[in-house]
Amino acid sequence: MTDKPRKSRRGRRPAPESERKDRVIQTRVPQDLEDSLRHAAERERVTVSHLIRNVLEDSFRLVDGIVADSSQLVDNVARDARRLASAAKGQARAPATFVPADQGGTVARALLDAVDAWQEVIVNKPTHCTQCGATLSRGQKALRGLTTEPAAPVVWLCQDCLDRDPAG
Repeated sequence: MTDKPRKSRRGRRPAPESERKDRVIQTRVPQDLEDSLRHAAERERVTVSHLIRNVLEDSFRLVDGIVADSSQLVDNVARDARRLASAAKGQARAPATFVPADQGGTVARALLDAVDAWQEVIVNKPTHCTQCGATLSRGQKALRGLTTEPAAPVVWLCQDCLDRDPAG
């Protein structure tokens, strides 16, 4: 089915598509809703049409955000469930390949950028510096990154990296 150009009823040519106004949608609403819309529009100093458009746009934006957040939540729960199932079966977790920030690791750089503050600690379990990849042994002084992100992995920094770049 092909679209035919619309004929103008008034004897003039229709404006090009790029110059046309937004589409009009009409709907019937109860009197009390109309009153509420008019009062809200007056309070916001906009037309009822603009108020309704803004409400619709905000609603769709909100729903899109909820869908995206829900999707992320589902992914996190599924990942955690797999980890728990593996732990319950006694299966060891495969160590993830971690590339330090100094060696071009984008994940490591993002983790370092998310740190709000550093806390000097004494390492209890062997780990690695997120910046340079140096081994941090039990009993060694190091810095642990503090962040407001509750699910963020632990970020470690060796003293040499702090001395080299105090900003982290």
